[in-house]
Amino acid sequence: MEGVNVRGAVQSYCSKLSWQKRFPISIWLPRYRLPFLLHDFIAGLTVALTVLPQGLAYASIAKLPIQYGLYSAYMGCFVYCFLGTSKDISVGPTAIMSLLVATFGKTDPKNPLLHDPAYAVLLAFFAGVVQFMLGFLHLGALTGFISAGVIAGFTSISAITIAFGQVKHILGIHFSSETFLDDLIMTFQHIKETNPWDVVIGICSIVILLALQLLKHREMSWEKDESYTPSRGQLCTWKFLWLIATGRNAVVVVVTALIAWTLQTQGLADKVTVTGPVRQGLPPFQVPDFSKPDLFSVLELGLAMIPLIGFLEAIAIGKSFARQNDYKVEPNQELIALGCCNLAGSFLSAYPVTGSFSRTAINSQSGVKSPAAGVVTGAVVILALSFLTPAFYYIPKSALASVIIVAVLKMVNYKIVLALWKLRKIELLAFAATCISSLFVGVAYGTAIGIAVDLLIMMYYIARPGIKVLEPLSSGQMARPVDVETHVQVRSTAAVVVQLANSVYYPSTEYIVDVLNEQLHEKDYTRPVIVDFSCVSGLDYTIVEGLNDALNDFKKANAELLFACTKPNVKALLQKADLDGMSIHSTVQDALRSLEES
Repeated sequence: MEGVNVRGAVQSYCSKLSWQKRFPISIWLPRYRLPFLLHDFIAGLTVALTVLPQGLAYASIAKLPIQYGLYSAYMGCFVYCFLGTSKDISVGPTAIMSLLVATFGKTDPKNPLLHDPAYAVLLAFFAGVVQFMLGFLHLGALTGFISAGVIAGFTSISAITIAFGQVKHILGIHFSSETFLDDLIMTFQHIKETNPWDVVIGICSIVILLALQLLKHREMSWEKDESYTPSRGQLCTWKFLWLIATGRNAVVVVVTALIAWTLQTQGLADKVTVTGPVRQGLPPFQVPDFSKPDLFSVLELGLAMIPLIGFLEAIAIGKSFARQNDYKVEPNQELIALGCCNLAGSFLSAYPVTGSFSRTAINSQSGVKSPAAGVVTGAVVILALSFLTPAFYYIPKSALASVIIVAVLKMVNYKIVLALWKLRKIELLAFAATCISSLFVGVAYGTAIGIAVDLLIMMYYIARPGIKVLEPLSSGQMARPVDVETHVQVRSTAAVVVQLANSVYYPSTEYIVDVLNEQLHEKDYTRPVIVDFSCVSGLDYTIVEGLNDALNDFKKANAELLFACTKPNVKALLQKADLDGMSIHSTVQDALRSLEES
């Protein structure tokens, strides 16, 4: 029988359908239609207008030369087209991934304000390996151990840390920092060095970005009134404004770069802090540098944190847009796709990437029809690296900082605090632990602390499962809560029903045995106890051993402990254990009758 199952599993694994699921392009490409091409081209181009300025900006968060943001923005687009299951997701650098890369970096000896890119590239390689293996082994469910409270705390404090980390660029001051507190202290220490030109450009950029963001989400009169038909001119004007608003990051970067270039031509080169020289062309194809002697001591927790957080970001975005557009994403295949994106990118000097919410939203709103739109985005990034890098020299750092600040502010999730307070206050502990610890030790370690607190809370509830103590009125009546004063007498004792409210596991063993023993003695007599297993769907070995100890305790006290309402799998497990003195009954009433008859 086992041989048949193995053969069936191998046949299933090697089947055509199985291989199609591993390469989703083989499913959607045969159904692709020519009209889809225009939709995908427009969507890919629109996303490219966003990823170009964002890539440059996010590289500064990662503390890398800005071209590395663009190095990370194209390979994932091509790989995901073949392996991804979401038509909407745009893969590339994100603010949170960039912050984590900065957390696990090492200062570049050639430039103390930046990190050595080799470690960021190695992070991409190892993140890819971990993600690919998790997907291959179907372990995507592991991310379910990170609660919504911890995720909200992580994203919120990351947004605050990232935004405040850009204040120095808005002010035009320069220093190196590692944590939020470093940024806070050193910003005030260097406040006298503020460059008013950078401040003006930065604040004006933020105002323009926010205004264009509001314009994009504004509802037109004809959208409110279905009976109204807009003219061709109105539609064209609105489409133009929508395109400007959607590409607002590119608009701000281009306009401010022109201002900086104009100032330089007028002999005012020192007035605005610009990006500076950017290496032109595509990065060479090369193996990541594994020769670093301190490789693992530098990357440490990042080897686990970055692949997990990256997948969490991508799958949350993928599922959200899949629900909106009525299709499904496959979590384990998404892990494989994301892992391959990072693995491939690491050979082209990319740092870890994941799905971007803002760019995915733009992709969806632009009418994307398939992952092929990513090919257009990737191609535009390649063209920009090949021909536009000389123009990047003039981009003001304060303009890039404004792009980042506006992008991350929406990530602060303050609503969850009210929701947790209303629904389950104890989960605020994990949220608060994540936020507070992140301020002192950085978001990566702060998130690890939040996860640890969350697991402790979960373990507490596992160790203290819901237990109801009930008193049966008679063998023909239902059990009632223990606060009912009327007890049925069975041989001058009141039989007690202890109902386990959910499945029980080894951390709760001692607690359950203690509760059972507490029911043994009532005043001057010993009473029997019936354990109701109706809500229990599983037991482990330690629990079975604990029940054996309880049976022995009852035997010594000359009392009876009976089991009732066991599910078939629980009953089979208990029967295999063959506990001394065990008595299993189909219902509580059957157990009561057996007591009355004995």
